[in-house]
Amino acid sequence: MGVPQGGSISPTIFNMVMNGVEETIMKTPGTFPARYADDIVILSNDIEKLEKAKEDLISFLKPRGLMLNEEKTELVTINEGFNFLGYNFKEYRYPPGKTNKNKPEKSGTILIKPAKKSIEAFKRKIKEAMKHLNKSSATNVILKLNPIIRG
Repeated sequence: MGVPQGGSISPTIFNMVMNGVEETIMKTPGTFPARYADDIVILSNDIEKLEKAKEDLISFLKPRGLMLNEEKTELVTINEGFNFLGYNFKEYRYPPGKTNKNKPEKSGTILIKPAKKSIEAFKRKIKEAMKHLNKSSATNVILKLNPIIRG
């Protein structure tokens, strides 16, 4: 409490509070958490395991005075895809009877690409920058757009 969001100490405090969450989630066999700051994704090939991991996460957060944001929380399969840290992760299944010649046990290919919201935000930044670059030299356009393109 009392720490401004976006302040330099905020992520450090949050990581201290969240210390041990991965071990808590991994108590459910077949679940694999990935966390970056206050974003977390839990991977599993079984929706029931994800439901159990969600319950474990809620139990972990409660004594720390935190709670899960239900609006941002969803249980989905990799076939439906999910967004995490500005990227979309989705498995595209091979058609029946088709396999990967090098790895016949694989049932599909996972593609990771920018999320639609990220693409729209990027295009909006470029468009806004271009408005201010009307009749500018090529050098000025490059100098202005390079930092946006590079991120």
